[in-house]
Amino acid sequence: MRQKVERLARIERLQKRMHEMARWRLAVVALEREKLTSDHAEMIEALSQGLMAYGAPAAAGTRRVRGIERELARAHVVEKDMEKRTLEAGRLAKLADRCLDTARDALRNEVDRRSLEELIEATLRPDTGSHKR
Repeated sequence: MRQKVERLARIERLQKRMHEMARWRLAVVALEREKLTSDHAEMIEALSQGLMAYGAPAAAGTRRVRGIERELARAHVVEKDMEKRTLEAGRLAKLADRCLDTARDALRNEVDRRSLEELIEATLRPDTGSHKR
């Protein structure tokens, strides 16, 4: 039973680490998406002002805006996927935690039961030498 608790404790630690890593990856993806959103807004603003609004610079700027929009769409898909993975990792970490708690409770109950059985056996023994007649 102790070995089971130890194995479950290792699994629980691993699941928590995996969940933490998934949260960090999600944060990185969100930061990348925010940067792309900022770049997109800056390009739109640049295209609407001055010499960038006309001629060849406008065409290049427009291509860049379309490229940023494609990257934003991909980043959005990746972010949604990472959110699902993070939730799944969290669910597995919670499940491992509950299994560990259940195993620890079972071990504690087993130890308590054995202690009680030993105490009862010691009390019921006819000649333990612990009492005088």
